Amino acid sequence: MLGIDPAARASAPTALASAALRLVGEGATAATLARRFADEGAPIEEALAESILGELAVLGLVRVARSDGSARVHVLTSLGRQFTDAGAVIGAGIATQLADLEHLRTDLLSTIAHELRTPLTAVRTCVGILRDPATSPTDAESSRLLATIERNADRMQQIVGDILEIARFRTGEVVLQLRGFDAVELARSAIASVEPLAAARSQTIVFAAPASTVRVFGDRRRLEQALINLVSNAVKYGNARSRIDVSVRSHAGFITWSVRDEGPGIPEEDRPHLFERFFVGPNDRDGASRGVGLGLPTALAIAQAHGGRIDVETEVGRGSTFGLSVPAAGPIEAD
Repeated sequence: MLGIDPAARASAPTALASAALRLVGEGATAATLARRFADEGAPIEEALAESILGELAVLGLVRVARSDGSARVHVLTSLGRQFTDAGAVIGAGIATQLADLEHLRTDLLSTIAHELRTPLTAVRTCVGILRDPATSPTDAESSRLLATIERNADRMQQIVGDILEIARFRTGEVVLQLRGFDAVELARSAIASVEPLAAARSQTIVFAAPASTVRVFGDRRRLEQALINLVSNAVKYGNARSRIDVSVRSHAGFITWSVRDEGPGIPEEDRPHLFERFFVGPNDRDGASRGVGLGLPTALAIAQAHGGRIDVETEVGRGSTFGLSVPAAGPIEAD
């Protein structure tokens, strides 16, 4: 039995969430979770079960694995599995950790506000100069101010877009637009999007294209977004006037896009945090490359939604290689 007083359920959301983690088991929809609570002597409404699953998804403890008709089946993530063992009763320690995760989410919101404040301040400053009759900027100065506004508006849009994208994947609200396409052409398109950034740092992007077409079934737009994030990272963290290698290969039923840079590599203490939201590497902490720490988490969410992964090989002083791999035939759940 769960040991939750039904009268105290409304005032104990953390306790409910802790219990729900165990009851998710090998997978649960809102309806099945509500039934499992009832079987444990603590019945709840299906709407409350849906809300609890949503909260656990935002915290990264569960994820949507597949759909059962119109209902979404949630399963434990690796983080969720760390918090509970099969058949074990979740105690107060887990409730405390859930509360800590909620506190972390609040901190992340503060970080988002901070990240948006800087470009927003730049935009307001430029607009103020353009509107001030006392300044009378020249045409050249006006062009520079407008370019600054555009650049910072793009930055805010990218930050908000990445945050929303991660949230959608975590809560299972993303519906992949699956179709067959050429993985080689996708790589060319992603490289073309990033090449101006590489040129500004005197870097060269070298694409090793296979001789034949490499077909893959997936969401082309989102996979291109993931690859752009990886190549952009190589540009940001790679040394100036260095080389970036991009390749595509098919092996064991998977398609892999690889991106290798000649940067400083990733210190061992930073490697476990690479895919955490808002984590930035040591070479970006001075703000020089203006990283927010959302590119890799977004790319990983896209890969995992396709049933794939991102592999990392790195050596301090010798660069890093990121490999984005997805099943060539598409996600297992796809028709």
